[in-house]
Amino acid sequence: MTFCAIAGLMRRHLLAVTVVLIIAVCAGYDIRSSPTMYSESATVEYAVARSLAKSDVKGQFAIPLIATEVMMSQALMSRPAQGQVRAAGGTAQFEFVPANLYSLQYPNYDEPAVAFTTTSQRPAEVRRTFHVVLRLLGQRLAGLQAQAGVPARNRIRTFLSGDTGPVAQPGSSTRVSAGLALLTVVAVFMVANFLDRRQRGPGVIRPVLARRRLVGRARALSGP
Repeated sequence: MTFCAIAGLMRRHLLAVTVVLIIAVCAGYDIRSSPTMYSESATVEYAVARSLAKSDVKGQFAIPLIATEVMMSQALMSRPAQGQVRAAGGTAQFEFVPANLYSLQYPNYDEPAVAFTTTSQRPAEVRRTFHVVLRLLGQRLAGLQAQAGVPARNRIRTFLSGDTGPVAQPGSSTRVSAGLALLTVVAVFMVANFLDRRQRGPGVIRPVLARRRLVGRARALSGP
């Protein structure tokens, strides 16, 4: 289809094209006017005390560390723990996800590390929730080991790495706007093309039907 043909198609269905464009502009404005989201991410690593880490049997602690990591992640993402975070001033959304080398249905936890992220529209909430969750994690981990009678020098500890600090999530609205623009072009063309075919449809069908009727009458008059 040439450019002139497309332009003619748009002119013939100007009202429908205008409606589609108005809807697209409203959707784009809503996307652009949405507030910027901020997030802070880090990796929480579980490790044994230095006195045990220096021993020759360091490898035997891998499975207990991974088990502790998964257990603490499930505990922190539970409703009671989320309530404690909110009560302590952690108002941002947060995720505490164990490092998984396969899928959610068939997880493969191969290392004692967790991806920890907090998200909010306000950087201060992101930072505050980040520290609240880490404090709650430390308290729960220490409390469980104290109840089990583990000496303080031999307890499992957590270490933070790769802390990004509160940062704006870049490019999300730009990508969505580009996708919306592409969908708008496709929608305009499809709507105009559909209406054009619908208008031309009866004019094409009637001559075909008339021709079939004439052929049928001619066969009837000619006899067997």
